[in-house]
Amino acid sequence: MVPALLLCCLCGQKRPEAPVTNDSGSAYQEIENAELFLYDGAKKVWMLRSDYLRKNPGDTGRILVYPVRLYLFDSLGRPATRVLADSGTTNNAKDRFSVWGNVFVKNQDSTIVRAEQLDWDKNRRKITSTKFVQIQTRNGDVMRGKGLDATESFSSWSLRSSVSGQFPNFRERMEKDEPVGPGS
Repeated sequence: MVPALLLCCLCGQKRPEAPVTNDSGSAYQEIENAELFLYDGAKKVWMLRSDYLRKNPGDTGRILVYPVRLYLFDSLGRPATRVLADSGTTNNAKDRFSVWGNVFVKNQDSTIVRAEQLDWDKNRRKITSTKFVQIQTRNGDVMRGKGLDATESFSSWSLRSSVSGQFPNFRERMEKDEPVGPGS
């Protein structure tokens, strides 16, 4: 008889309320070891790998990730460009990226870009920056400057100010009648 009485007493007890935080900040989602893909139909456009992804539920598209390990694919689906950075964000349509902090880019032509920050616009097929950028071609030519306007493949690019550079073996290459310029 005692167990039934105890059960009735327990059933009648008020359940504790769920804890409530005093934090007035907004909620967000965190995902560890994230991997995201963007497809255009059946064609893979990019793949993003990151140790940490953070997304505010109210913001349907903006995503913060760190570190950034982004791989862009060419029209045949082959890896064309690798982007590494400390942090990055993307927008709702996933057609714009901003990456910053120890940015490293290497494309299939072996062009290497180091920067403080880069912005990619898929629709314009452009990469821009207002910060310090260094570009090294496969021939070892190195150009540095502040501000960048480039095609996403880095087949064409220009630095805006404080430009300097080094061109190893320039004279020998000119005498051999080799092409001179980015990616040559």
